[in-house]
Amino acid sequence: MKKIIDFVAKYPVGITALVCFIFYFLPFKPKPFGDGEYHEGTLQLIQYVLNGFQGNVRIDKGLFSLFYYLTPYSLGYVFHNDTLFYLFGVVFNSIITCWAIKYIFASFDLMAFSNNTKFWSIIILNLFPIHVYYAMGILAESAAFFGVSFFMYVWIKICLESKASVKYYLFLAFSLVIVSGTRPNLLPFLMLFSAYFLIINIEWKNKIIFISSLGVMMLVLTVIENRINNTDGAFKKDIFRKHLLWSRFELREDPFNWLPQHGKDGFESSDYIHNLEKREELDSICEAKNLDKTAYYIDWVVNDIIQNPGITLRQYGLKFFQSQSFIISPLMKSNKSIWAKYGIHIFINSINYALIFFSIAAIVVLMKQRKYIIVMPFVLLWVWSLVYVFVFHSEQRYMFPMRPVLVFLFGYYLNYYLNRNSKENNVVKNAN
Repeated sequence: MKKIIDFVAKYPVGITALVCFIFYFLPFKPKPFGDGEYHEGTLQLIQYVLNGFQGNVRIDKGLFSLFYYLTPYSLGYVFHNDTLFYLFGVVFNSIITCWAIKYIFASFDLMAFSNNTKFWSIIILNLFPIHVYYAMGILAESAAFFGVSFFMYVWIKICLESKASVKYYLFLAFSLVIVSGTRPNLLPFLMLFSAYFLIINIEWKNKIIFISSLGVMMLVLTVIENRINNTDGAFKKDIFRKHLLWSRFELREDPFNWLPQHGKDGFESSDYIHNLEKREELDSICEAKNLDKTAYYIDWVVNDIIQNPGITLRQYGLKFFQSQSFIISPLMKSNKSIWAKYGIHIFINSINYALIFFSIAAIVVLMKQRKYIIVMPFVLLWVWSLVYVFVFHSEQRYMFPMRPVLVFLFGYYLNYYLNRNSKENNVVKNAN
């Protein structure tokens, strides 16, 4: 058994590559191009460059995702074939996912985790390889997964090495650009972390390097996006209003219907129907009175929260679990037996909740050990991610960037537990 454990612990990247290869041939995958925004946007970005930097580009959810897919799409552009774009994109995602795993386990090495800890961490990662599942589509998740993994590794490196090289502070800034550039909803985390970074005990020279490099990179991204973006500002405001309003109806009258809602497809919940009705009502009022829709929606949502504090707290409590659960819509909407539907979901979410509760335990241990500097950024990321799904539309993909952190915290607590048991056993042996 020890040889197996040592082998698995030694080759987490190789195992991930094998899982990616196998997964490519399995029937269950995300929609190849998601909602199409990254596929269409990347093609437009290539055309923009080829046209001498003239034209517009569709940017719905973060410019960095388009830069991310620029490499595989440029390789396949000569063929102008969606099948090859998809293949090149999936291969690229798989490579990036393996690279992310390398950084996760490099973080384990920095913390001197045992091979047993690495072994069980790899097992729990691959019992439900959601990171590999997302790599099978032209989506932002693989880039975000890499960004958080890289951030976590660099941050731990800085915390453990008092004289860390300047390049790590540049890497730290770049990792946050990746995270916020692929998941714009995490932009407030970037600001929270920057404020935290300024108050902790790190040389001012390194603080200046980090803040200035982060500011320059974000400014460059913003300038480029403003120049090439063809997405109407009204479109983004409309999405904002829809998500904000939907948050007030999610899990309200139908609290245990956690099936993702995708329009009136025969599986819509009563909460979703009420949300659509309220949206139509608010739009009608704004149009009749010539009111600003976004401001009116915000006022209505704030008043609803104030008037219904009990419902709001219940929603947030349920959303903590719902947003961190995986519900496979095609399976739940299929004709499979109820045993298959619920059996699979109990299995995958048991793994999920093991990660969550082990992570909470790890945070408690880290706090007791006074390792505040290491753990606080991870807490801030988790807290902001939860705040976002509480206030806006709750979907698991908004919590997915926490996955590398949950795996690290799972490993931390497991390593702590195994070491404690080993010490206790040694004490007993010595006493005998």
